[in-house]
Amino acid sequence: MLYARCPGDCDVCPYRNLPLVYRLKSRRRGDSLGVNLYPGGKVCSFDCIYCFRGPTAVKTPFPVDHGYPNPRDLEEALELALRDSVDVRSIDFSGNGEPTLHRSFAEFVRVVRAVADQYRIPASLGVFTNSTTLNQRRVAEALVHLDHVEAKLDTVDPVKFEALNRPAEGLNLQQIVDGLRSLRKTYEGVLAVQVMLVDTILFTNSTYEDAEALARALNGIEPDEVHVYTAYRPPKLSGVSKPPRNIFETFVKELERSGFKVKAYYE
Repeated sequence: MLYARCPGDCDVCPYRNLPLVYRLKSRRRGDSLGVNLYPGGKVCSFDCIYCFRGPTAVKTPFPVDHGYPNPRDLEEALELALRDSVDVRSIDFSGNGEPTLHRSFAEFVRVVRAVADQYRIPASLGVFTNSTTLNQRRVAEALVHLDHVEAKLDTVDPVKFEALNRPAEGLNLQQIVDGLRSLRKTYEGVLAVQVMLVDTILFTNSTYEDAEALARALNGIEPDEVHVYTAYRPPKLSGVSKPPRNIFETFVKELERSGFKVKAYYE
């Protein structure tokens, strides 16, 4: 399915996760187009406990390419979307998994840029990434052509990282932090570190100590913005919830006190 006027996120939707390009109202970006490079099933290097898309079908840290979509498919899907309406503030690689894992990610970036220029869309082009591939040259070279990067860093506690993000074998937290630092040295667009705060029966990543530790790590990354948010769509895994609002606000204030520009999204 090339294009849909909604994300197809509803459990009962017959087109669930199938659109290659879809419209959405983003909490952070407003009226947007999403690009889903894995319409056949979730491909990711994480299996986060809070993910509303459910379990990762293909969990891998290595580049993948299932044959569909290809760059021509994406070009056609974007043209359909923009012929439908050019009222778009942002075009983002997001969707059903980790977009930068796709072997043709760099080529897809070039397609999005070319189509946006063709239709004279003044939209910001970006990606939502879990930050596991930022130390790969092919990814870093592709990202420089995007206007914004939303890069995940939910915690800097190695134990909580394993429990919260459930990374593919071979990945560790230090690699991710190092990748973010490396990206900052070469990337001139807007780098936003995104932090998902959750509570579980066994642990939380929203304590004051968590905020202090994260702030220390962010000092070495130097993001333009920090986006702190909670799960507004129900996670597929039971026992995962958002922290109380006062705890959330204390976390945000500690990051602001440390000098970061923070955007908070509790609902």
